[in-house]
Amino acid sequence: MVYSYGLIDTLVSGGGTISFNDPTGDSWLVDPSRSTGLEMRKVRTSIYNRAQTNGYYYGAFRLEGRHLLLGGTIRVESASTEAAVLAVREAMIAAAIAVLEPIAQGTTTGTLNFVGGSSLTVKCDVGLVPSGAWLKQFVLGLVSTD
Repeated sequence: MVYSYGLIDTLVSGGGTISFNDPTGDSWLVDPSRSTGLEMRKVRTSIYNRAQTNGYYYGAFRLEGRHLLLGGTIRVESASTEAAVLAVREAMIAAAIAVLEPIAQGTTTGTLNFVGGSSLTVKCDVGLVPSGAWLKQFVLGLVSTD
């Protein structure tokens, strides 16, 4: 399965839903240049030198899970004054934390959905880190065994 950062749609957990990459309105815009983990999964194996001859011995080849780091920008279009933009943005951050905390505590998993119907079962291993003064950026980490 090939996944794309631009096709990330929602992250759903028992705490609610985060909507990503909405073309209009308030949204969490994922920036592919600040994100990692959707490319081909890493290969895991053991490789040993053959004793007293050429070549290697190697164990079974397996693919690792996915360790996603999503970075991007929080976009607010529903407000026009500075105070209103700040209020909407703080509400978006609080709602996102409510979605991430249950899957960070290990009691449940979340579902990262993609446009087109693909999904990954995930847990949160890096909590939401907002940064920046006016242009608010974010980073969060997810891990999937898929």
